Amino acid sequence: MEQALALEMVNITKTFPGVRALDDVTFACARGEVHALCGENGAGKSTLIKILGGAYRPDGGRILLGGREVAFSHPVASRAAGISVIHQELSLLPHRTVAENIFLGIEPTRYGVLDRTRMRGDATRLLARLGASIPPETDAGGLSIAQQQMVEIAKSLAIDAHILVMDEPTAALERTEAVRLLELVRRLSAEGVTIIYVSHRLAEIQTIADRVTVLKDGRTVTTAPIAEAPTARVVRAMVGRDLADFYPPRAAKPPGPAALTIRGGANARLIGVDLIVRAGEIVGVAGLEGSGKSELGRAIAGDEPFESGTMEIAGRTGPPRRPREAIEVGIGRLSEDRKREGLLMQQSLRDNAALIHRAFARALRSPTAGAMTTGETDERLRRLDVRAASFEQEARQLSGGNQQKVILSRWLARDPAVLVFAEPTRGVDVAAKAAIYKIMRNLADRGRAILMISSDLPEIVGVSDRIVVMREGRIAGELPGGVGEEEIMAIAVAHDDHSGISLQ
Repeated sequence: MEQALALEMVNITKTFPGVRALDDVTFACARGEVHALCGENGAGKSTLIKILGGAYRPDGGRILLGGREVAFSHPVASRAAGISVIHQELSLLPHRTVAENIFLGIEPTRYGVLDRTRMRGDATRLLARLGASIPPETDAGGLSIAQQQMVEIAKSLAIDAHILVMDEPTAALERTEAVRLLELVRRLSAEGVTIIYVSHRLAEIQTIADRVTVLKDGRTVTTAPIAEAPTARVVRAMVGRDLADFYPPRAAKPPGPAALTIRGGANARLIGVDLIVRAGEIVGVAGLEGSGKSELGRAIAGDEPFESGTMEIAGRTGPPRRPREAIEVGIGRLSEDRKREGLLMQQSLRDNAALIHRAFARALRSPTAGAMTTGETDERLRRLDVRAASFEQEARQLSGGNQQKVILSRWLARDPAVLVFAEPTRGVDVAAKAAIYKIMRNLADRGRAILMISSDLPEIVGVSDRIVVMREGRIAGELPGGVGEEEIMAIAVAHDDHSGISLQ
């Protein structure tokens, strides 16, 4: 007997000026189903979600909940119908408590007055149902990303949502946090909640989804049970071709001399770090949340400098004390948070691409001289295949993959000897990931030394020539590229005498 359909979106169309975002899209979910929604950036996923969430009204088509046709003119109407959308950019109010965020707009009252005791108690029960022990009086602004996700899901339970849309829910989570979230998704599904799971992480989709729908260019390409949709088929549907070379071949020749050498590097978060990165190689850095891998990238780039130990690059000994000093000696870094730390979101692509080069230009030199000319800047953007209506377009209007390429073009102008890539493909689609991996490998082949810090273990395994694993602020071990994820995790979670392994 077939499960009853909780949601049907039938022949949905939506047009914006000059763009047909959705073209006759049909999408349906059964009660208690986890239905993955996939597609490249710009495929139409966000538009479809916003229509379901009441942010947009479709130009054509119908939406049915439990067989009954509905129409939403506002997100409030969608929520009232039992639909909750958890966006990738979480929407908690940082200066409100956890309880206040959970019951925002549906606050319990007694005799017309806010009933804080009941609100705190109900918040505690909802969080306990999710396996979370977050104090309800905590300010939301002090929570980790994983905790914020739990509060967002608790908000959904508070309105008794029976359809939950999760947009890239694990994009900013560490592996262990992501595993916990996937376990929670299974639990909610078993309780009858219908979950639309939007993600670029195809391994997760194979693990968690019952069915998958792929959108491309605003159309439905395929819908299939996950058992009939292996990763290769999903990728082919998304990008229109096989990605046999998703991870480019590793370096064919041995690496060159040491480009970056750290001996005994330490600060408040790091302890006795010994690390060598050679010209022409990609060294992956893995580890759990709090292992020190992110802090290592920031220390090398002078954001949170080493307080002791030595660091040598380009013949200079001594760790940089600030980012400008790191750039001067030949270090470039892509931040894990490109929107807050990497880009001027309301500036043009050209301005963003030339930002560092202009910052180091001589005082009386023209801001459009040499490598900073419009032609040179545009050529770098074209070389990286940055796709935009115009290079005068604002950075905030681009997909995550194109935003990352804009930052890369900035470093191509500077041409540093060492590049630190922190979470290089977080929140980008599968085709953009492949493009970024190829760029990284090309840079290594040109003799650049690359340190890739990532929470994505398949990425670490597939891209790295060599892998170091961090634990509790130390380098706990080293592995060759291509090893199994289990070997990395065994080092990442081990508890021993804290003796690190010196890397020669």
